[in-house]
Amino acid sequence: MGNAKENREYQMEELNFTGGEDNWFDMWHAHVDWDGEGNKNWETRKEYVDRLVTLYNELKNGLTSYPKQYQLWIWILENDSSQDAVYIHTPNPNNNFPITLKEERGLKTKDKRLKDYISKLGFDIVEDIFENDKQYYLFDKSIGTPLTKE
Repeated sequence: MGNAKENREYQMEELNFTGGEDNWFDMWHAHVDWDGEGNKNWETRKEYVDRLVTLYNELKNGLTSYPKQYQLWIWILENDSSQDAVYIHTPNPNNNFPITLKEERGLKTKDKRLKDYISKLGFDIVEDIFENDKQYYLFDKSIGTPLTKE
């Protein structure tokens, strides 16, 4: 990653959106619930999802002047709030851009409250499986490069 390192004290000011030659993001991400507090009860999980949305919006605003292609999304792991994060991904020296997702249909939902809540947030959502756990990718097809092919 050629930009800012992930840490608990993440600040928008640490990120470089100038688009210089050495300015890129390779699956850069920031967590908001490092200790998995959202796993304890629904209200706490909801608060952390809301913080992810706030962070997503801050990053989206920061990326408005970014001169290169980028992808921006929220990743939510159904059974582990500590893994939830917001991601930025751009063309990078590892040549793994763009990320393209294919949704798996008919996946069993274990946390209906979570699914219902995120479905009302106004994002495009792709669901699939990660290490036997349902995961959600939340993004806006009109922001940056979409995670799905049209």
